[in-house]
Amino acid sequence: MDKKVYIASSREIGKQCIDWAKNNLPNGFSITNNLDESDIFISVLYDKLIPISFIKNRKCFNFHPGILPQYRGAGVYSWAIINGEDKTGITLHLIDDGIDSGDIIEVRAFPIDKATDTAQTLFDRGNKIMLMMFKNWFHLLLNDEYIAIKQDETKAGIYYRKDLSKAKDLTRFIRALTFNGKESAYYLNNNGDKIYIKFQQ
Repeated sequence: MDKKVYIASSREIGKQCIDWAKNNLPNGFSITNNLDESDIFISVLYDKLIPISFIKNRKCFNFHPGILPQYRGAGVYSWAIINGEDKTGITLHLIDDGIDSGDIIEVRAFPIDKATDTAQTLFDRGNKIMLMMFKNWFHLLLNDEYIAIKQDETKAGIYYRKDLSKAKDLTRFIRALTFNGKESAYYLNNNGDKIYIKFQQ
């Protein structure tokens, strides 16, 4: 009897992974649309939390958009830019009862261009790498041909969507840097020019 594989996603990248998987299934496996009957669960940018009872009864994997353990949670491409990081990445890991805290199978990093990259460009680049990783690892995950290493909790950081929502409000920051005769807040455009932002009364 075939082992049933459920690939969970809420994004276009997930559909691409599912379509590829359907055409590249090894013998002894089948894709299912029924979450509860699955033997193996693979998350590709899935936006729902998985119950602990579900995790305990099957192998569960996640392709996470960010480098673990430093960037657990949501909106991590944005936080990587905010924190001035030189790189971000995709992490393939086991799913446990924490938030992106399961044992790591692979981290595939890619550079951040500090002059031009945005959260969107990192997301787009990350999705291409994620699809490549999915293809590289799919058969190996199904056949238990991987090594997973525990995360270093001393390096762990976690980000929530609510934190990113708070970071969007720059009002106090702009007010604090609006002063006659002094340089106001600014951002650099692609040419390296300063685009100034002043608080309007």
